[in-house]
Amino acid sequence: MTTNKKYNLSNIMRDAWNLHRISRKWVSPLSFADCLRRAWAKAKEDARVFAGIVHNVKVAGTLMHPILVNVDMDNLAITGNTYPARQVMREWGLVWDSEKKAWTGSREVLNALCVKYA
Repeated sequence: MTTNKKYNLSNIMRDAWNLHRISRKWVSPLSFADCLRRAWAKAKEDARVFAGIVHNVKVAGTLMHPILVNVDMDNLAITGNTYPARQVMREWGLVWDSEKKAWTGSREVLNALCVKYA
């Protein structure tokens, strides 16, 4: 059986304990439950927004330099330095939204882009 884990539970628990240790020095320390809630919220935000360098993007048959982008899976948008890869975005069926200043598309297309280039 293969599982596709979305969250790293070890990192979440480690972050919660670190925050709990730090908060004990505060005037009103946080309970461990509050620290765990905050760690989960951070993990969910990190899973929602992919921010990273996209490698191996080919334009006109040549390999481009890495491009720094943010893929927001809630708003289904790609922002960042996407101008050099605009042709690739169009080929994947993404549409430029000038109001949001972002490329928009379906969740399936954005997942496929992340899998291929991230």
